[in-house]
Amino acid sequence: MTAMGHVGNRDPLTSQLYTLKHKLQESAPVTAARISPNGTHLALSTSTSIKIYSLTSSTAPSPPVLICELRGHTRGISDVQFSPHNPEILASCSDDTTIKLWNVPTAKCIKTLRKHTYHATTLQFAHRGNLLVSGSSDETITIWDLISGRPLTTLAAHADPISSISITPDDSIIISASYDGLIRLFDTETYQCLKTLTTNSSHGTATSSLARMDMHAVGYVVVSPNGKYVLSLCFDGCLRLWDFVANRVVKTFVGPERTKSPETQSGAAGEDQEKASDEMEKRIDRTTTTTTKTAAITPICEKYNCEARFITYGSNALIVSGSDYSGILCWDIKSKNLVWRHRDGDRGHNDVDDNNDDTGKSSPVLTLDTFDEGRVLVSGSLDGVVHIFEMNREPPKNGSHDEGVGEVKTGGDVVNGGDSTMNGSGANEHPERDSEMNGQTSERAELADDSHDDKDYMNGVAEDT
Repeated sequence: MTAMGHVGNRDPLTSQLYTLKHKLQESAPVTAARISPNGTHLALSTSTSIKIYSLTSSTAPSPPVLICELRGHTRGISDVQFSPHNPEILASCSDDTTIKLWNVPTAKCIKTLRKHTYHATTLQFAHRGNLLVSGSSDETITIWDLISGRPLTTLAAHADPISSISITPDDSIIISASYDGLIRLFDTETYQCLKTLTTNSSHGTATSSLARMDMHAVGYVVVSPNGKYVLSLCFDGCLRLWDFVANRVVKTFVGPERTKSPETQSGAAGEDQEKASDEMEKRIDRTTTTTTKTAAITPICEKYNCEARFITYGSNALIVSGSDYSGILCWDIKSKNLVWRHRDGDRGHNDVDDNNDDTGKSSPVLTLDTFDEGRVLVSGSLDGVVHIFEMNREPPKNGSHDEGVGEVKTGGDVVNGGDSTMNGSGANEHPERDSEMNGQTSERAELADDSHDDKDYMNGVAEDT
């Protein structure tokens, strides 16, 4: 690990929301970066090992200190997660098909879980901490009892490798994403598939029908802190906010405009960004996958499983995401405007040029995590660079639109009201199970507060128009 000083960035959006506190350089791609629930440790998975750093006060001049390295996996590590109730316990999954539980203070593996038959790709602790859920390239989801170390059940969930898993704050629903283009919701008590979400040719809608065959792979999903919305990153280059109870996409976020001038690029954070978002969605609806490569909008991700998070610190209501080409991107949820971005200034102009030449682009930002509702942000990249940011105490207003970042009003509907800590053969389509939630709202999926009327809802998330 090499600690590096602050690096300048020509993008004027860089200094508005977060301040870069520390920059680390690892020798291998960082596939997962996680902050412990108490904010004292940072776990980085690189190749076949996990590095644990101590995080001192954000105002301290010294960088994070490496305190131990966890070794035991024989192939690449895909994901790591701290236990939500015991920051001394860490779980990891790997291409060697195993899941390991680690005691961080002793740097020892305390348990190895074996069930998957192919790469273990993603995992999440239940918020109560008693269960662990894992996804795999073998197209299954396994739910583990952490006391016994045995699987409670294995779900034949998808028809392609599972890319991401999230769990609602009340631990009632598991949400999975896959390269088959589907997002599925499973009941944690009955293990039944409650619903299958996928976009169709109708702008901004979702459906349980699998008739549309040109679905884009879904690389990542994360549920909102209040459990009412799901954020998904698809390989069509867009990020979508789903009201999964109502079975619809309520917001679509797109990357920055593809221009040669960084000053012109920053203009995408203004009023034109919302128009660009709507236009991109229309292009996706009427064309094929190649559209995003030739449009004026740089795709958020179309190759890597970049991660995203909700930011609710202070009065903010934001979404932050990694990307293939544009570094770290952050949007205002209400306006869909791009309000902050960070790209490594050492790499020069970082956008894809008109000829799709990748020479000057930013290294893909693969992983993100937050602490204290987004006050602290950490990112990890394909080139091994790790950034640690802290939010400015009073983020300045974004002059490109009427409401500043600190003035976003959510009406309590979008992301507030919960803890922000949360990523072929044998696959069942479950048409009879999907019907349980189609056309009606199941009791277990009724996460929205019935007291919110339409006016309050619109104050939180106005639908795409």
